[in-house]
Amino acid sequence: MGFFYSFLKLKKAKNKVTFISRQGNAVPKDFELIAGQLEKNYPQYEIKMLCKVIPGSFFGKVGYVFHMFSQMNAMATSKVLVLDGYCILASMLRHKNELKIIQLWHALGAFKRFGKSILDMPGGSSTETARAFKMHNNYDYIAASGVKCVPHFAEAFGQRAEKFLPIGLPRMDFLADPVYKTGAQQSVFKAYPQLDNGKKTIFYAPTFRDNENATQSLRAAENELICNIDYSRFNLVIKRHPVDLADETVCTSGGCVQGNAASSAQFMAASSAVITDYSSVIYEALLLEKPVYIFCFDGEDYIDERGFYIDFYNDIPAVFAKNAAVLAQKIAAGERCGKEKIQQFKKDYVNKKYPCISFVYAEIIDELIRGVYDGRYNYRGEWL
Repeated sequence: MGFFYSFLKLKKAKNKVTFISRQGNAVPKDFELIAGQLEKNYPQYEIKMLCKVIPGSFFGKVGYVFHMFSQMNAMATSKVLVLDGYCILASMLRHKNELKIIQLWHALGAFKRFGKSILDMPGGSSTETARAFKMHNNYDYIAASGVKCVPHFAEAFGQRAEKFLPIGLPRMDFLADPVYKTGAQQSVFKAYPQLDNGKKTIFYAPTFRDNENATQSLRAAENELICNIDYSRFNLVIKRHPVDLADETVCTSGGCVQGNAASSAQFMAASSAVITDYSSVIYEALLLEKPVYIFCFDGEDYIDERGFYIDFYNDIPAVFAKNAAVLAQKIAAGERCGKEKIQQFKKDYVNKKYPCISFVYAEIIDELIRGVYDGRYNYRGEWL
């Protein structure tokens, strides 16, 4: 790849911004919002979107190699590259000095330990692999949703704290927008009219389990939850992690149906309570001002294996339960965490400091292309 890239780099770089994601085949919301601001305020810049999941099959992986040539061509002819996760070529190749790389990590907040924080641990890569694949190299700027996230993400990426932009992620704009909440609810009811029945909806978004035993435990917990909900008062929506290929489940008094017609954020906006476990969905729920419940049926095992950047049981502003019956009772009783704890947690980890975060990123990209960005949004410590 480096050999071919050396020839592609002979091409002249354009005033172009390339967005690359392998989190999904659709354009992520963060990318969409920044691109919209660029098109509106800086129409002179070309925008290129390359969003593709690495397939699981052998032939799918072979096909992805050809997609990587498209990535290299885009990198060679761009002045700014925006990512939302680890990109093999962005980290491993030697780029032109004029290419600036921004990492918009796909998860809000600092929660589960990842990346270089868990090398040689269960669920993490080996140190040898991280070195071979130059894990998280070449970033010029890294987004963070709050100031307290920076030290943790600096460890995970193996990068200096001064590279971080603790200004939030673009999707925080619409999560905090009342108009979005109303529109999202209408979209959910249109896709699932059975939920528009006058009852409150409970949304459950468990994180991914990376081994068969843990997945079986999760399925058993999901079934237990389905059996303990009072459907005379509530609906239940279970939406699994994107890497978990099982369909979401929608349960009402009329039974359960499956499908994937709405995003997690849309379902949360249409819900009265959000259940999760070890997922950054917590931060999105708090921005949507939804009460959070933690279904930690396998908490000890998960925490021992992965670890967290925060004190899981004490710092998170949520109501905890280890079995579905107790969890259902707490939700039905309206049990909630204190408001002061919620507000402090949001200030630390998902602090929306600017009216339009996507506008700020578009401004930074414009200045990077013109070579005049002065670092004013970069991390300087607690004063931010």
